[in-house]
Amino acid sequence: MDSAGNVVEVEEEMAFDALPTAVKDGLRKKAGKGKVTKVESLTKRGKLVAYEAKVMTEGNKSEVQVGPGGEALDHEE
Repeated sequence: MDSAGNVVEVEEEMAFDALPTAVKDGLRKKAGKGKVTKVESLTKRGKLVAYEAKVMTEGNKSEVQVGPGGEALDHEE
């Protein structure tokens, strides 16, 4: 929320199987050998800007993001 109480960013958990194919492919590519354990959509000011996945790789946790069409992002949201 911003100082005026407006919602600026929303993260919503999603089922991996419910994602568009291009997004699933993009997340799998970014995850490499890791396993995607959780996915969230990121919406800012009412616009879907990215998908974020929690990844487990050999006991290590990390996060990866792709754009709404599964593309790599220039910068993380």
